[in-house]
Amino acid sequence: DPNLKPEESTDITLLARRSFGALQLTGSVFYQEIDNAIFSFSGLNQFGTVISNFKNIDLVRQSGIELLGQTRDLFALGLDIDANISYIDAKTVRNLANPSAQGVRFPRVPEWRASGNVRYKIGSDLKASLGWRYASRPNSDLFGLIRGDAFGFQSEYFYVDTRLSWDLNDKVQISAGVDNINNDQGYVFHPMPQRTFVFDVKLKL
Repeated sequence: DPNLKPEESTDITLLARRSFGALQLTGSVFYQEIDNAIFSFSGLNQFGTVISNFKNIDLVRQSGIELLGQTRDLFALGLDIDANISYIDAKTVRNLANPSAQGVRFPRVPEWRASGNVRYKIGSDLKASLGWRYASRPNSDLFGLIRGDAFGFQSEYFYVDTRLSWDLNDKVQISAGVDNINNDQGYVFHPMPQRTFVFDVKLKL
């Protein structure tokens, strides 16, 4: 589309942080307006024909809140935890090319997201970690008509990952673990990796 306009965004974020002993909490609220957001959907072209391609959406609005927490040496020396959760309200406010999208949740933006990581230092050279990632199921199209848990959709997912890392010396670290150990099947149009065994060697030069 030679008439495609660039996106223009207005963003506001407010952040507050406070410590409660070993626990540090960070909260933020955010607001975003995107003029001429670029997205692929079906609508009228300049000749009045319905086509599917990348077009401008007049106005998209997102707002939300996020809470992050982190603590060090919780309950035991070497036990660290980081976690966060966020809520996002994203909507198409104005779309003159196809007004049926107006007021509908914007696609591919989960309403809820959460992640976290628990790490424990077993010894001076040995560390273990357990992490998780979650996202609720978003719309897969601009009109809120396509939602599913299969190829071609964007789905809900919950993954749990594990790692065991060993520092051989100050320059070499080896680690082994399993990503998505619970073997959850998620999609971002294509299938996301299921249970995956990982082995890493890191060199510091």
